Amino acid sequence: MLEQTAVVTKTAPDGIWVRAVEPSGGCGSCGGQGCSTRRIAEMFQRKPRHFLVDCDLALAPGDRIVVGIADGHVLKSALRAYALPLGLMLLGAILGRMVQPGDASAVVGMLLGGVLGWLAVRGGPVVRPVVLRREVENQLRKMKGKSS
Repeated sequence: MLEQTAVVTKTAPDGIWVRAVEPSGGCGSCGGQGCSTRRIAEMFQRKPRHFLVDCDLALAPGDRIVVGIADGHVLKSALRAYALPLGLMLLGAILGRMVQPGDASAVVGMLLGGVLGWLAVRGGPVVRPVVLRREVENQLRKMKGKSS
């Protein structure tokens, strides 16, 4: 399960909206000093994105939580979003070329395959992350483990 700490920004009838929170110390490979990769990423950073997440807990805006998505769902979603339209575009170009030799028919077939791929992606199921636990509970567990 892939996990990420997030902050609740608002509640909705079909879930909650969250904003991902970066750990303050970085990835840990440079001792928390901040590496050049992090500095480059900060230069191109856009405003924070908000995500709709499924939730069974009673939460309020400002709560820190841990959200997760099952292993394999990220890869499946990426393949559906990129490989399916690309494959249909290539198939359309090949079929267009088989029907009528020439570049124009290949381009028309590619465009039709791309539109078909876009429609297939837009109509598919959406897998959303789920709230696993409150962040406070996780911190309390860590503190209890250190004191024993």
